[in-house]
Amino acid sequence: MKRHNLPEIVALVLTLILIIGGYFWQTDQKPRLIIATTTSTVDTGLLDYLKPYFDKKFNADMTWLYLGTGQALSVASRGDADVLLVHDKVREDAFINSGNGTHRVTVMYNDFVIIGPKEDPAGINGLNNATLAFQRIAKSGELGNTVFVSRGDGSGTNTLELKVWNNAGISPKSKSWYLETGQGMGPTIRIANEKQGYTITDRGTWIKLKKELKDLKLLVEKDNVLLNPYSIIIINPVKYPNINSELAEKFLLFMVSDEGQRLIGSFKIDDEQIFYPIFGKVETIGLPSEQQEVEYWVKKLIENGMQPPSYISIS
Repeated sequence: MKRHNLPEIVALVLTLILIIGGYFWQTDQKPRLIIATTTSTVDTGLLDYLKPYFDKKFNADMTWLYLGTGQALSVASRGDADVLLVHDKVREDAFINSGNGTHRVTVMYNDFVIIGPKEDPAGINGLNNATLAFQRIAKSGELGNTVFVSRGDGSGTNTLELKVWNNAGISPKSKSWYLETGQGMGPTIRIANEKQGYTITDRGTWIKLKKELKDLKLLVEKDNVLLNPYSIIIINPVKYPNINSELAEKFLLFMVSDEGQRLIGSFKIDDEQIFYPIFGKVETIGLPSEQQEVEYWVKKLIENGMQPPSYISIS
């Protein structure tokens, strides 16, 4: 009669436990949504705020990749994310036109501000003209009085910054006073604080960090060029069949629904509103009409038993 070795029996039992446990763990897993997004939606805490509402509504696990807009678009173009939440319209349109995406709709906005040392050697405090502010920063930098700290990472923020430099007629990249971090918004602001330099940031990340950065202050705001709209892009499921296109669509519907738009507007840091819902009314901030997309998604909302924002009339 064959005798069974005790260690072998124990190993067999443990293997069976792992197989059975793994089966139940896998079947109990919630479907995961991967959002490729810009750093500001993460640094501010917006996605952390929205996650429990979305997860509960759709029995899902909302996750995200913390990237600049350029990197987010690159990741999505490889099919390594399910949906995009970014803020660079020129590159968003190029993504759609290349066949990588099928729908793009603006869901919210905030704005950029220029921050810098409290002593303000460039003398820009109180300006509402970003181009003039950059010209003064450049002049002060040439005199050796200050530095400008750029993300230099191809993000939407970096793109906007370079647009303002171009408007100012200045090519800063070869200048000794121009520093590129190659990092996200939070680290870049902290470096500006250490260097006693200027930088441009989305308002939300500044509000989130300003209490710990005692040497910086908000100096320039409320220039129209500093408006910062955010869009969701549905990635092409035909081109990328492995993405979770069903959950991606639900995310967009959630964000443009009455509930989602109210949640975006109610998100605050220290009683300050960070993002402003804008679905269906982009013309109010000077953006081109998105009527066709709005009508499409309003119809989808109704089909899915969700309520469009109250200010949108339903025909």
